[in-house]
Amino acid sequence: MTPFNSTPVIWIAFSNTAEAKSLAERIDHFADARVLDVEAIDPAALMKDVGQHQTGWLLVDEVCFNDEGLQGLARNAGLKHEFFRCMVIGTQSGQKWPDETIYLESDTLSTTIIDRLRNESHVLRIASSRMRHVRRLQNR
Repeated sequence: MTPFNSTPVIWIAFSNTAEAKSLAERIDHFADARVLDVEAIDPAALMKDVGQHQTGWLLVDEVCFNDEGLQGLARNAGLKHEFFRCMVIGTQSGQKWPDETIYLESDTLSTTIIDRLRNESHVLRIASSRMRHVRRLQNR
């Protein structure tokens, strides 16, 4: 039995809560989707939750993009968890976000966002499984 959940956890930090909840419902069939209240972030709980999943995501819109608390949380999670990624919708660059961050245009369709998350999560899950297998072999 693995000590963590292989279903990816996706935290959604959008300025529009209704939009975030709608996206979370649509993502819920392939991931553990959760809406993040940007005003009341509990970094310790989020880090613990990310650590219990094989892969994790932080999905941010262009309004929450400049939130320094989210940026710090993303950098910290990226440093502590090898398979944690961020996806920012509405901007093309961000020096304060982790290097592996994926940037999508603001007019990107929600179906495109969901498909990209599904595909990227699948790739991360494969990479994580391979890495764990290699490490298990090296420890023999």
